[in-house]
Amino acid sequence: MMPLEQAQTAILQAIRPVSGAETVALAQAHGRYCAEDLQAHVDHPGFDNSSMDGYAVNVGDARAHDWVLPVVGVSSCGDAPQMLAPGTAMRIYTGAPMPHGANAVAIQEDVQLQDGRARIPRTLEAGENLRCRGEDFRAGEVLYGAGRKLRATDIALLATAGAERLRVYRRPRVLVASTGNELVIPGHALAPGQIYESNGLTLAVHLRAAGAEVTDAGIVRDDVEALRALLARGKDYDFVITTGGASVGERDLVKQVFAEFGTLQLWKVRIKPGKPLAFGHIGERTHFFALPGNPVSTLVTYKLFIEPALAVWHHGEPQQWLLAATAVNSFRRQPGRTEFLRARLHAEQGRLKAEALHGQGSHMVGPLRDTNGFIRVEAESAGFAAGELVNVLPLGSW
Repeated sequence: MMPLEQAQTAILQAIRPVSGAETVALAQAHGRYCAEDLQAHVDHPGFDNSSMDGYAVNVGDARAHDWVLPVVGVSSCGDAPQMLAPGTAMRIYTGAPMPHGANAVAIQEDVQLQDGRARIPRTLEAGENLRCRGEDFRAGEVLYGAGRKLRATDIALLATAGAERLRVYRRPRVLVASTGNELVIPGHALAPGQIYESNGLTLAVHLRAAGAEVTDAGIVRDDVEALRALLARGKDYDFVITTGGASVGERDLVKQVFAEFGTLQLWKVRIKPGKPLAFGHIGERTHFFALPGNPVSTLVTYKLFIEPALAVWHHGEPQQWLLAATAVNSFRRQPGRTEFLRARLHAEQGRLKAEALHGQGSHMVGPLRDTNGFIRVEAESAGFAAGELVNVLPLGSW
């Protein structure tokens, strides 16, 4: 069995990144990966403007007039910059252009008005309450490099920078199938010994959220010809992902049949849950993952291996954060494999806490109701006591 980090490194080094790209409208770019550096089209701010409602003045001029100036003119949002007449102040609103000749804004709460004249606070200094042109970014500045996955906040920034259409890498095409004679699609009656299939549906949800175009091949029986027919389709996809049938039993045929179509580069990882993981290639294009069939094993191996692989395929960097948290309860075990415990993460008095949930069997999906992270237990560790620091992998809305 290969240790976790060694397996992750081996898989990511074997990923063959995408070359194809397409141009999409900015509104359709959320969740996509940049295929080229993205530059600002304009300066931001595009002009000197006021950061407050108040009065635009020239500080030297105000000082020369004993800090009392007549108010002449108004600058509002959308106006073109005006000229500040010498010896005057101009009414100005937040975001409005600074008039030429002004070098500060006195906020309205600090200004006394009487008979059309403004008494400016003597403490005002040049540069106060201004937003200078280009202080955020300049036209031509690289805002995002190739391989960056665009978030909602990135869309806002790019819109501000004048972007209309972007070059992004194409979406991966993924074929998903669940193997097993015991599996039945939800909604159908169960015969003795049968269970409802959930892995394919769950993987499809996660993969689509990651930007993939998913084809669900449904349930594939534990039959050599059925598996051959599935894998023969693989050459048309960037990823083929199966669940179940990757162990060592006589009916676990995925590894056996796959040898007819591709090269297996990895089989079995020293983790719990999720040991019977297989990875390889079909031809020059297709990446093949055979995940374990137990539902929690499927979720853990997706998070640890496929999610990072998709990022690297897009020329991106995997983003998986391990944080320190205080264990709420204790957990004891025999050392041997790196283990990922379903956990409830929460903040208490400003500190991150982690509760190992009851029911850690890889077949037990009930604890997923409260799971928003994993506690990572190292291979050589015998567990932890309540109050000890543990490493956690947050899942967010996952």
